[in-house]
Amino acid sequence: MKMNWVSRALVLLDYAANHIVNRIPLVGIRMRAYRALGVKLEEQATSNIGLGVEVWAARGVSIGPRSTVGQRSYLDGRGGITIDSDVSVSREVRVLTAEHVVADPDFGTRLAGVHLECRSWIGLGAIIMPGVRVGEGAVVAAGSVVTRDVAPYAVVAGSPARPIGTRPGPMAYELDFRPSWW
Repeated sequence: MKMNWVSRALVLLDYAANHIVNRIPLVGIRMRAYRALGVKLEEQATSNIGLGVEVWAARGVSIGPRSTVGQRSYLDGRGGITIDSDVSVSREVRVLTAEHVVADPDFGTRLAGVHLECRSWIGLGAIIMPGVRVGEGAVVAAGSVVTRDVAPYAVVAGSPARPIGTRPGPMAYELDFRPSWW
């Protein structure tokens, strides 16, 4: 199947995001480059996308103020990712918005957006599956696989992730993590 010019342009944008932009060592320049590729960031926001983060379909990713995405994470924006304010996404987290339909004889795909609400915290190496909403102030433990929505202020862990506790709410902190040197 031949690719049209729009498909080729999107492939080039993904290539630029994942082989050039994610290696820019100065965060201010890197964030301006992500904005130019279509990631929705507030102009004056102090959000941070760490070094080595893979961003696919940048136009489908929206990141609120003071949120951070840790190094070597993977954001699949094809189905849409919304990250609200003051969200901490640790290193090597995978946020997926597309999956193959197991019962489809044509190996079709399904897209479903992911929403990480204000002050949620996603632990190291966690995987967030398509269609999941992580509630305000919720915590996803390191290495967990989240296959269904997480209630506000819940703490979940495991594969698949299950509730193991709660976090007191409401939370009022504002994240302030944006080093200028990476």
